Amino acid sequence: MPPYIEDVPFVKIKLLGAILASIAYGIVIVLSGNCFHLLQKRDIYSNRMRILLLIYVIIMLLCSTWMLLGSIYELMYYFTPPLTSFLSLCSFGAFTMAMWGADGFMVRIL
Repeated sequence: MPPYIEDVPFVKIKLLGAILASIAYGIVIVLSGNCFHLLQKRDIYSNRMRILLLIYVIIMLLCSTWMLLGSIYELMYYFTPPLTSFLSLCSFGAFTMAMWGADGFMVRIL
């Protein structure tokens, strides 16, 4: 008989992390929508810069979506790990790409 979630404290912490990540993801969705709206204006940036920034926002949104889905999937199938290790690795890769993307954008602004 598989253990219950209440018996494994690590799963409780991962569940709390997934809930907080979902709240933060809502903020990411709102910020991405604002970025899309502002980048539609033609007088702020050149066409090339607007396209690059739109691609950047889309890639960052996809990375955060992949991380959240990987976290939820890993929690759903924690006790039956057929693809959990592969999805966890891919989710970690998306996290790494998101951090590199955010750091690279900050270095570019400086």
